[in-house]
Amino acid sequence: MQRIIDLFNSYQYDDYDRLIQVCDSIALPEGPVDIEKRMSDVKERYGNYPQSKWDKHIELKQYFESKMGKKLEQVV
Repeated sequence: MQRIIDLFNSYQYDDYDRLIQVCDSIALPEGPVDIEKRMSDVKERYGNYPQSKWDKHIELKQYFESKMGKKLEQVV
């Protein structure tokens, strides 16, 4: 188990990995939605959504918005 934990901790994420995370954070079966709506949906279904994870998704959204010079909602 420690070997797996060490492997995950050593991984260096790139923009492709971050983009996959952002896409997952706006995806519902009906299509893309506002990131807060998606996270609220997860929280409602599972009863919890860690604040640190919520904050990280918002941070990733802002990261890509700064790179694009547009709001994520305008692009998708």
